[in-house]
Amino acid sequence: MNCYLCEQELPFLPSWRGLFLNEIQQVVCERCKGGFEKINGTVCPICSAPSDSLCKDCIGWETTEYAALLQCGKSLYYYNKPMQNYLHQYKFLQDVVLSEVFASELQEELGKTKATIVPIPMHPDKLRERTFSQVDQMLEAAGLSYLHLLAKSKQVQGKKTKKERMASSDLFTWNGITVPEKILLIDDLYTTGTTIRHAAKVLKRAGAAEISFFSLIRS
Repeated sequence: MNCYLCEQELPFLPSWRGLFLNEIQQVVCERCKGGFEKINGTVCPICSAPSDSLCKDCIGWETTEYAALLQCGKSLYYYNKPMQNYLHQYKFLQDVVLSEVFASELQEELGKTKATIVPIPMHPDKLRERTFSQVDQMLEAAGLSYLHLLAKSKQVQGKKTKKERMASSDLFTWNGITVPEKILLIDDLYTTGTTIRHAAKVLKRAGAAEISFFSLIRS
């Protein structure tokens, strides 16, 4: 098979793990994979920004009505140029097969969680436009089960300033399904933290006791 991103032929390396343990097959070459920059070092325990402790933005959130909603958070990669290209092709060019690119990383990070995985949903209009939910598809490619508890409102966050986002009314509604005590919110991209905190606020009201989050990318 060929690399999903550059079309270079991938070497076939059969293994006992692949045959008997259903190990997720790599679908990108080492060169493409090496272009993605992993987040390492000392980072904010909530948003993964470089920091020795809670970063300035998260400290700011803790002075608002969204304080103490999140136990912790983690993002895996920076939003560098290769990642921007990947996300553009995956989301906006609707290349659904690219959901498999980070399947093994997601399985490694989330496969043993004891919390219920809850994806950030898309608004129905956006879902019809893009034809699939990028977060759901990534989780399915990684073999991870999840539960939808939220519905997205019509508000468009991408066209708002950071200040406007923070002041927005609720972006989500609870769908009425019983909310587990422990929840792990999942999104593809963490930008200002507005989306995650709005989602956490609704779920906290609905009965969640402990909420953390994970995102593939941190911009």
